[in-house]
Amino acid sequence: MLVSLDIRDFGLIDHQSIEFGPGLNVLTGETGAGKSILVEALQVALGGRAWSEYIRTGREKARVTAVFALEGLAALKERLAAWGVLPEDDGLLIMSRELSRSGRNLCRLNGQPVPLSLYREVGSSLVDIHGQHENQSLFSPEKHRDLLDRFGGLWPLREEVAALYRHWRSISAELEEWQRGTQEKARRMDMLSYQIKEIDRACLVPGEEEELARERQRLANAEKIAFLAGRCYAVLYGGSGGAPPVVDLLGGVRRDLEELARLDGEVATLLAAAENALYQVEDLARELSRYREGVEHNPLRLQQVEERLARIKELKRKYGSTVEEILRYREEAAAELEALSTGEERVAALGSELRLCREEWEEKARALSQARRQAAAVLEREVMRHLGDLEMEKAAFRVLLEELDQPSAAGRERVEFLISPNPGEPLRPLAKFISGGELSRVMLAIRAILAGVDELPTLVFDEVDTGLGGKALVAVGEKLAEIASRRQVICITHAAQVASLAETHWRISKVVREGQTLARLEKLDEGGRLAELARMLSGQEEDFLAREHARHLLNLARRKNS
Repeated sequence: MLVSLDIRDFGLIDHQSIEFGPGLNVLTGETGAGKSILVEALQVALGGRAWSEYIRTGREKARVTAVFALEGLAALKERLAAWGVLPEDDGLLIMSRELSRSGRNLCRLNGQPVPLSLYREVGSSLVDIHGQHENQSLFSPEKHRDLLDRFGGLWPLREEVAALYRHWRSISAELEEWQRGTQEKARRMDMLSYQIKEIDRACLVPGEEEELARERQRLANAEKIAFLAGRCYAVLYGGSGGAPPVVDLLGGVRRDLEELARLDGEVATLLAAAENALYQVEDLARELSRYREGVEHNPLRLQQVEERLARIKELKRKYGSTVEEILRYREEAAAELEALSTGEERVAALGSELRLCREEWEEKARALSQARRQAAAVLEREVMRHLGDLEMEKAAFRVLLEELDQPSAAGRERVEFLISPNPGEPLRPLAKFISGGELSRVMLAIRAILAGVDELPTLVFDEVDTGLGGKALVAVGEKLAEIASRRQVICITHAAQVASLAETHWRISKVVREGQTLARLEKLDEGGRLAELARMLSGQEEDFLAREHARHLLNLARRKNS
């Protein structure tokens, strides 16, 4: 339940802390005193829409903080734990929201910043707010279906129906996409097949392009290569320009060093170096000879290499910047072609899956329809009973179930509440044949019923008794008290008959301080309640007859509660 609401710099409130109790809490005050501020602040604290206009004049920020006790809300506790939000040591949940004129909103759960979507989801699990404008929701058949399903405990079954419907639509969309793209897929398959064949005919090998480039370099310069290799060989082994070969010169050096080594042993290392140099020059000469003999001036081979490189260049232009990328594209194209080739199989599989999903949806939707018919009969009896308590015992209430033309995520039918306020009048939709006061009582009857099945611990009623008087007004007060025996109820009212039944009574008033208008909330004691009820009855707190009437109302309320 809602333990307290702390409001700072919100509307006409500079700072106010309000403590609520179990059962029926009422808020009263003069017309225009600002009773709606409390509801607006609570809506913001729960994650409702927030406007910069809510911030008190002269302030940059506003903050509202709602504290909740979580007894009996095991499912919400589990969700909070899954989100990483742990209750306070005393089991309380603190919802705090800060507004700023810059438009920045800061939401906290137990001091931990959270996204507004999560914050709002938590708030919707704790409080339900009803007022004259919320009554308009009873005009919507979509809301009627929701109310019936909540009353009948049908939401889990409805979610199964919705999940099957979404799966069915997903399969249908995929099947349509496959069928719609048949021609396009055929063109794509032809193109992929051509590309794969073109690449395969080229018989590409990784690293081939680099090797061909080197071969082209050799073939294009064969004559020059042969000349240079031959001249080097001649210098090393055959002599050049009348000069003896390098091999012969090194041979002479070695012989002289051998003679020198016999005369001086320290020259032995030089002799070894000369011998190594001779052997290396001989090896170099032999390699040059073989290299020169391998150089071939082959115009035909050069042409073949040029053509091969041109072919690779053309494939690179189409499929990738390297041979490796071309081959990778070929594998990807082959995989896509294989996937497209199985399209007919996929279409057949989707068709079978679609039929199976449709059958499952039909089965679950039939079960939901049957459960709705049963729940509707019970709801009709319950609403009629509560309407009798609310001085509408001659009204007739029916739940109309009409089959839809098309399947939907919510099942096979639409649901609409019909009412005949008076005998002899036909049953008609609520939106077409009901007054504001009657609509408030129908809403209250439905809320009284749902209070027994919903987990919401707190219900807020904002002037739902507007337009009522006499026995109907007394009945509404008693119905609110009845709901308050099972749920915490917060009620904003102008009616003394309703306010007299409160277990906790707050009064709001306006004061002017230092040239500024402020709203003030005061928790009333017994004497304060008596004065306030007298004011509500006659407009004057000191009116003797009004005070006696107020005392009578309080005594009646005590007897009813005892």
